[in-house]
Amino acid sequence: MATIVEYVRTGKRYCLLGTGFGAYKSAAPNAFLGNFLADVDAGEYAMVCICDKNGQIFWLPSAEVTVVSVDGQNVSELGIA
Repeated sequence: MATIVEYVRTGKRYCLLGTGFGAYKSAAPNAFLGNFLADVDAGEYAMVCICDKNGQIFWLPSAEVTVVSVDGQNVSELGIA
């Protein structure tokens, strides 16, 4: 069956397809030393891959979804801590 998740911003439910990991890094020249000591911004974030009832695929930040059910069973009934 499937894992159903809910997008907390909209309340819409989707099918969870998988998870992923994103990372970014950018550099801007320093005002005094140019590219020699560039100002660097870097980070990483966890994402989930979901699809809607039409099969359209989306990526959302994992912190913005909650699991509703797994294989047709409510999460609270799974016996997990």
